Amino acid sequence: MGSVVSLRVTQINASDPSDRELIARTIGGDGGAFGVLVDRFQRKIYRVAYAIVRDEVEADTITQDTFIQAYTHLAKFQGRSEFETWLTRIAINRSRDSLRRRRFVRFFSGDDEENREGWVEPVDDRPDPEREIMAHQLRAAIERAERQLSAQQKVIFRLRHYENRSLEDIAQLLGLRAGTVRAHLFRAIHKIRKQLEAFR
Repeated sequence: MGSVVSLRVTQINASDPSDRELIARTIGGDGGAFGVLVDRFQRKIYRVAYAIVRDEVEADTITQDTFIQAYTHLAKFQGRSEFETWLTRIAINRSRDSLRRRRFVRFFSGDDEENREGWVEPVDDRPDPEREIMAHQLRAAIERAERQLSAQQKVIFRLRHYENRSLEDIAQLLGLRAGTVRAHLFRAIHKIRKQLEAFR
């Protein structure tokens, strides 16, 4: 991951300061307190960003931008939600902006190629050309299917199936009702299954 926000693995235990305490210390001028928050949540924020944009470099940039934005607006954090939730919302918004920019660039460049990294892994590590061909075809089919989703459906589908978030968690992150999230997810799965009939 990138160099602007350095990655350090920190052991968190009961004696460690809470998020709110670290926020108060950061606002009070403690330069190291925010670094602890970065250590605590960087991997989670990266996984959220990557689940949406599916590009390591882009996800790394979004992660860094998320923490920069959070630090800049930390005084505006009112504590109505958990700090992790607030941080994740920033990352989701940044990721959505990144996808919109990507579509804009593709439209004017004439390049319709989607990112092709990491959708489907082979069943095992043994070389099997037939399996690799099938995995490539399935990966391409999933990508084509996801293009049929609305932006909201795509975010919900990826948070649920790539980030393994609960419906209640996704609802809180996106500011939606759980029933609305469930409906979007149902429609997304229906569209994708329809596109993948040939692989059943």
